[in-house]
Amino acid sequence: MARDFDLSERQEMALWCFPIVCDLLGEQYGRALGPRHTAVRVVAFTHSQLWRAMLLDDQNEIRKLRGEMSWNVQRLGLPPGFADELDDLVLDELMEVVTQRFHRSPMKSSVCSHILLQVARSLVYATEAVAAA
Repeated sequence: MARDFDLSERQEMALWCFPIVCDLLGEQYGRALGPRHTAVRVVAFTHSQLWRAMLLDDQNEIRKLRGEMSWNVQRLGLPPGFADELDDLVLDELMEVVTQRFHRSPMKSSVCSHILLQVARSLVYATEAVAAA
């Protein structure tokens, strides 16, 4: 049973997650393209914005940014599943951060974990694996 979360809960989570996601994606795109590649910052920022939109459950922005990401991955000659692999890394990292950051606040940890579970359900590769969760 899906739970609707208050927009303020999603906004708060998107706010503190954004720098974590930006750093992780910037590092990963830098490894794949070379740290001095001119597109690293742009593609990492766009991918980070996609994560922000997913955390906020902004479907219009998600559609727009998924298209942009698909075009960026293709234009940069990255493997087709590259962004999906990075999404997996981001999801793992954010779950770890939630566990560590809110270990003394079970309610907050639960809210954040459920938001991430909803995001995981929306990821392209995750439909079958997460549906069982």
